[in-house]
Amino acid sequence: MIKQLKEDMKKVKCYHMSSYLDECIRIGKEQELSNIEFIRRMFDAEITGRNKSNLSRNMRLATLPCEKSIEEFDFKFQTSITKKQVNEWLTFDWVDNRQNLLLLGAPGVGKTHLAIATALEAIYRGYKVKFFSMNEFVEEMIIEELNQTSKKWLTKLIKYDLIILDELGYLPVESKYTHLFFKFINECYEYRSLIVTSNKVPSQWGSYFGDESVAMAILDRLLHRSTVIRMQGDSFRLRDKEYNAKNQK
Repeated sequence: MIKQLKEDMKKVKCYHMSSYLDECIRIGKEQELSNIEFIRRMFDAEITGRNKSNLSRNMRLATLPCEKSIEEFDFKFQTSITKKQVNEWLTFDWVDNRQNLLLLGAPGVGKTHLAIATALEAIYRGYKVKFFSMNEFVEEMIIEELNQTSKKWLTKLIKYDLIILDELGYLPVESKYTHLFFKFINECYEYRSLIVTSNKVPSQWGSYFGDESVAMAILDRLLHRSTVIRMQGDSFRLRDKEYNAKNQK
């Protein structure tokens, strides 16, 4: 009967229940659990197992380049943003409301760190996240267009709750492909949330995209429902380099 129960649980996709059944029966006998308590433990095992599986899968699909936390961020060094501001956006009301977050500033001021840390927290909260460097995104977008699979790719991509485009502005997008990026932004507009980090202010985006009119259309949709954080100050990387140099003397 136990063997049959396990098979039946698997048929209805309760794999964690099936794995836990023998142990739960043993605990039930030892602790004289009531039927209700036994059932509760079985459901707890299934829910806990599914949550762990979902978290593991979502972490893998997010393709984060590394793991960084808010606790690791040095707010005393980067003073143009406060921990209170960051904690406010970690409620993720803006994701629920399909709004965007733009982190602007020079290289090394902590934009990518905050983007990754926010993504990681979102994953822990159950949101589906996808991370791209902007160069990777453009390359993938062009390949999908050349393979005539861009529609399917875009449909799959906007199933994520939050999409991160890191370091927009380093390598310009060829003007003939700018319309593809506009198409992506337009699909996300009021439907999915974005985090965009950039070393360029919006007024410089026209030269980056090679088309002022398309750049304005992209900005119009991005900025309409966005929180814009302008990060200033010195580079974390230069600070760390100087610190290491001093320690080596």
